[in-house]
Amino acid sequence: MRFQHRMRSRGYLEVQEKGARAWYPVYFHTGLLAIVPDAAARVGRSILGHRAFVIEPGILAVPSGRRRTSLPPGAPLDAPRLNDSDLRTRSARFGSLRRRVMLDAPAAVAGPIIGLLWLIVDGGGFAEFVAVSVLAAVTALWWSAIGGSDPS
Repeated sequence: MRFQHRMRSRGYLEVQEKGARAWYPVYFHTGLLAIVPDAAARVGRSILGHRAFVIEPGILAVPSGRRRTSLPPGAPLDAPRLNDSDLRTRSARFGSLRRRVMLDAPAAVAGPIIGLLWLIVDGGGFAEFVAVSVLAAVTALWWSAIGGSDPS
């Protein structure tokens, strides 16, 4: 499932655990578009040894945050069932690096504002402003990506 909250879109894996539902935010990859509701999954380990879910057609879903027992914030958007042709088309469209950067870029707008605040507090010149602005913008892009943003 995907939850849209304000400008942020995040993918979650809805799991039945011991009779109760739980939601795990997951890192996006195009394989998640192939998951159908009620797909069989088992708990496994990712490359780094963290908890991960191996879902029916061999898709590895790695959590990007903590488990939630209550519904995540935002409007839930359920993934449609796709045939193979639509899946390939959507995977090519949503899996591109360009689309990921474009959807995560609004967070980078704060970079120049943080650079300006840095100059006010610490002083410095144009080079420091540029360095702090770029560092803040890149950090914002990175934070969105590790937060599990979902470009679909």
